[in-house]
Amino acid sequence: MRGVSQILATIRRTDSWLHVFVACIVFGWTEFGNAEELSLPTAQRADPAEFAAQNANEAIDFVESMRVLERRIDLLMKQNEDLERHNNRLAAQFDDLSRRIEKPFDQKKLPQDSYFSLYSDSNPLADPESLPDSSNVVVPTNYLSSDLQQSRKAFSLTRNEVDLDVPHAAGGGSKASGGDPTSTGRAQEDGNRHVGKLALKPYYDFDSDGFRFTTEDNEFSFGVRGLVQLDGKAYSEPSPGFASSGFYTPRSRFYFEGQLTKPIQYEFSFQQTYDSVNLLDAYVNFNYDPAFQVRLGRYKTPFTYEWYRVHIWDLLAPERSLFATNFEGQRRFGAMGWGTLFENRVEYAVGSFNTQRNGYQPFNNLQDVMAFVNFKPFYNEDRSFALRDLQFGGSVNAGYENQPVAPAALRTNNAPSTSAVSDSGAVNFATLPFLAFNQGVTEHGGRALWELHTAWYHGGLTVLGAWQSGTESYSTAAGAPSRIPINGWFLQAGYIFTGETIRDRTLIDPLHPFDLRPGRLGFGAFEPTARYSELTLDRRVFSDGLADPSLWTNQAKLVDIGLNWYLNKFVKVYFDWEHAMFGSPVSSASGHPQQANDLFWIRTQIYF
Repeated sequence: MRGVSQILATIRRTDSWLHVFVACIVFGWTEFGNAEELSLPTAQRADPAEFAAQNANEAIDFVESMRVLERRIDLLMKQNEDLERHNNRLAAQFDDLSRRIEKPFDQKKLPQDSYFSLYSDSNPLADPESLPDSSNVVVPTNYLSSDLQQSRKAFSLTRNEVDLDVPHAAGGGSKASGGDPTSTGRAQEDGNRHVGKLALKPYYDFDSDGFRFTTEDNEFSFGVRGLVQLDGKAYSEPSPGFASSGFYTPRSRFYFEGQLTKPIQYEFSFQQTYDSVNLLDAYVNFNYDPAFQVRLGRYKTPFTYEWYRVHIWDLLAPERSLFATNFEGQRRFGAMGWGTLFENRVEYAVGSFNTQRNGYQPFNNLQDVMAFVNFKPFYNEDRSFALRDLQFGGSVNAGYENQPVAPAALRTNNAPSTSAVSDSGAVNFATLPFLAFNQGVTEHGGRALWELHTAWYHGGLTVLGAWQSGTESYSTAAGAPSRIPINGWFLQAGYIFTGETIRDRTLIDPLHPFDLRPGRLGFGAFEPTARYSELTLDRRVFSDGLADPSLWTNQAKLVDIGLNWYLNKFVKVYFDWEHAMFGSPVSSASGHPQQANDLFWIRTQIYF
């Protein structure tokens, strides 16, 4: 009973329930750590008085243990008081530091030790030994606010380490002069989280491509992708226009992309095309719901399935079909709403864009409206269902035009551009022109183009087809606008016979990547392909003075037979024979008009 009295006296001396809890824990650890010594038979617990009388020595030991417990509690209370004093000192020092930083100062005149008074000789905490179980003092990375409880991040500074995140020096570039006082860390007060430098984790995204760097929470990221295409072309001689056999680089691209919080994505990219370098894409995408996203900037417009849905590195043939090559929406500046519905069974996009294809400026206040829809009704069926990846839909491009003509010349395998056939650029030597608009012709009047498409993917099989039609309006300097009907169609197929299967056009990761090293022997994946493509413009293109019928034709047909070799996921080689047929003879540099031409084409592509 005397031991119990000591426990009660100890509890009365404690000033918080925390001490009571600690006392109970220490009591249990001290007295009942050895279960064998203190465990009592059930029969003896029935009479505590008899048990105490028979075990006097144990009772004396119990009382002594309670005294030890009392001393330990006293020691804990003293340590708690010491910790409280240290905490008060730290709080005072932080308040002092906050007040100093919030006041303007001249960094050049302020000595280093003044930034953190924690390390002044007069500071009682300057000696790490005076801190309990710590050799460092924790301070925020950037300027502190007066409300220390709102600090989000901190890092340790030893006596010899000081990191002030000193702003960039003055002078040119994208930074303001005077040490860039406009940086968030210096200029913003309320709302600035002062998170400082965030750690990044690097990785390569093998599934979605590209080297990436992200923060630990994946809220912010930056990625890089690249594309290089190298062509070897051999035209039959003489060839139409100035087309010449040789080696070309149709595309070299770098993509820089990422996210500024998960729902806000961005991309800016650059492309070298033959002998010119330009901005490719520059946009921001808001993705708070996959069913409705908003994209602003310059990017691929939603007109024609080949253009909008199939990446250039995923094509069956080296380039797209005749209609898509010459009249696709191309990249433009605009605003677009897009998304997927009904568990990915419906894809849609609709937007407003500047009117010139592949342009970088608006030539007027007019806009083109484009819309795209693609149905995949069986997309979520079991893979054994043959029509699971059947797709069909359509797209439209409508507007009123008044700008330089693009394309200035219709070609067999080059994206629309304002380059005339008289230009000395590499594009005129790398591709076949079959219709060139006369000098002074502009796009002027209504545009109404549409396409119906279908696609089917099953195992290693790809089947693509589309029917395109509509009108484009052109005018000469002295004439009224002429509406020219346009019609086109194509059918294309490919089959991967090395065992790989696909659900959409994509780069193939071979089951056995190409490798000649011992133990790794493999030859990659192979995909034979075939395509027929046709494009016809109404003969009014000649009768209305828009082009010269003695030099050009209003109809072109292409037959492509090829083989795609996927060495690995990153390297693809196209082998293609392209036979071009023209409705009437086409001018050539040799002076002998040609009604057909053969191109033997090898394209080596690297994409990562």
